[in-house]
Amino acid sequence: MTSRSRKRVSEVSDNFVVDDEAHLNKKSRTNASHLLNSTGPRTPHGIYTRKEDSNGDSYWEISKMRRITISSFRGKTMVNIREYYEKDGEELPGKKGISLPIDQFSALLTLLPDIESALQEKGVSIPRPDYVELSANFDGNGGEKDLTDEPSGARPSRLNIEATSDEDESEE
Repeated sequence: MTSRSRKRVSEVSDNFVVDDEAHLNKKSRTNASHLLNSTGPRTPHGIYTRKEDSNGDSYWEISKMRRITISSFRGKTMVNIREYYEKDGEELPGKKGISLPIDQFSALLTLLPDIESALQEKGVSIPRPDYVELSANFDGNGGEKDLTDEPSGARPSRLNIEATSDEDESEE
């Protein structure tokens, strides 16, 4: 009977797979906390900088092999949160992830305060960005506003839209 139990032990050890994902998650959490606490250069959005992939899509790396990408699929804009893997020196999207259409992404953003409250009830606190300060100091393209280049009599683009609307009304 001892030989049978040894056989089972060897079968179990042959079939045993080390959970690499758990190890990677621990490592990525450590890296993320290290990056958050680092004193290196930061963007207005924290440690995350906007990059562009080979398809021309904007993305942000949230960990070593995870990205948030803004892409288009069949004419619809999608927000992808996905794992990536490296093959032949190229980073490719993996199967693990989700693609949210804009309406679902908007619903997620609407739910974030409730999600944050639920996390706080569990003792988890998340730093919140100051959107007002970010929008005041940065343009819509992810870059800093250069206030010195604006002429003193510059008009907002909205006035142009209103002028166009007035023209349309006068034609009727």
